[in-house]
Amino acid sequence: MKSGCILTKINEISSISNKFIAKKIKEEGLPILPNHIPLFYILPEDGSPLVFNEVSNIWKISKSSLSDIINKYENQGLIKKCNCPEDKRSVYISLKPEALYIVKKLMSIDDEFLKLMLNDFDDNKKQIFEENINKVLKNTEKML
Repeated sequence: MKSGCILTKINEISSISNKFIAKKIKEEGLPILPNHIPLFYILPEDGSPLVFNEVSNIWKISKSSLSDIINKYENQGLIKKCNCPEDKRSVYISLKPEALYIVKKLMSIDDEFLKLMLNDFDDNKKQIFEENINKVLKNTEKML
């Protein structure tokens, strides 16, 4: 196997998964952009707020980009934004109950893709695959 071959396959899996998710978001009529999915996974489902800067750090996105994204979904009634009473410079953001169906649909789409991707894997192979993916992520994160 050529040294770059596995990286090409990883990129291909990523590309296919992105296309699958975008297609499913469109089919489900979800009012979000595929590249905004992380926001709906970062914010707690129970509606508890996170500080704006914390979300920016977790997502590794610029504050100006995050601000635009938050405004978009606040205008759609999916995200709640409020000022911190103790520190007027800080802003809290949280999911509104109206956004929970989006989170549930996204999880369902993830589950569907994973089921299709691991179709011929038995439970043991699925567990080994996940363990190995976690090791790869841990190893690659050390490179940065």
